[in-house]
Amino acid sequence: DGSIACQEAYCPHLGAHLGWGGTVEGKRIRCPFHGWAFDCDGANVEVPYADRPNRKARLRTFPVREHAGIVFAWYHPHDDEPKWELIDVPEYGDDSYAPYDVHDYTVKTCIQEMSENGFDHAHFQYVHSHPRVGNTEKVELNGYDRVVLTSQEFPSSRGPVDARIDIYGRGPGFAITRYRGLLDASLIGCSTPIDDETTHLTFLFTVKDADDEKTARIAKAFINSVTSEVQQDIPIWEHKLYRPSPALAPSEKPITEFRRWFSQFYV
Repeated sequence: DGSIACQEAYCPHLGAHLGWGGTVEGKRIRCPFHGWAFDCDGANVEVPYADRPNRKARLRTFPVREHAGIVFAWYHPHDDEPKWELIDVPEYGDDSYAPYDVHDYTVKTCIQEMSENGFDHAHFQYVHSHPRVGNTEKVELNGYDRVVLTSQEFPSSRGPVDARIDIYGRGPGFAITRYRGLLDASLIGCSTPIDDETTHLTFLFTVKDADDEKTARIAKAFINSVTSEVQQDIPIWEHKLYRPSPALAPSEKPITEFRRWFSQFYV
């Protein structure tokens, strides 16, 4: 019926992975190992070789919601209910912004290491060849929200360009990064843990007034630049060591503040 369900991958019967050979049949999913079927709420509704379902067999089901063209699922190891509302994405309902341009990455690191990039402004110059270290105007960490407002210089074919990178996030794995300079563009970043040491990273770019030929040309170069910067970040993320008590420069205080804020998401 078009509704979405998000459920644990492993059958509660004998542990088969439902994503490897399982089948979706209407509003139920059937295990490839013994044919047991479960509904969207996780209840067992059929055991093919028994007279009735097994009422004790439940497939763990997670809260799920469609928002801003993205499917969000809530996971908590102790099954606590969602602790915050999803952040608004006004660009999604604004016709002046283009449809998402989606880029996916699988990275051998955890969410925290990647999110810390938004508070580490010196690396933009030394890893990504930005003309200078950006100026951090504001860092606000309030409850589950994080805001980082910065002025930057972007490299371009015409030389350095004054620009902004402003980050608005909620929770550990979702943020909107708004770029202002030669164009207005927003990057919706979604980080989903695969396991303790692997993260699925999705970047969704949307550009304002992309129907304009000049803007479209700049947008293409901009997205190519940002995605190439991610490729520069990934080897560092995947091979770095986490320093719990790092030696920092005076301007790097936001890194310490970010780590303190992020610690609330561990249980």
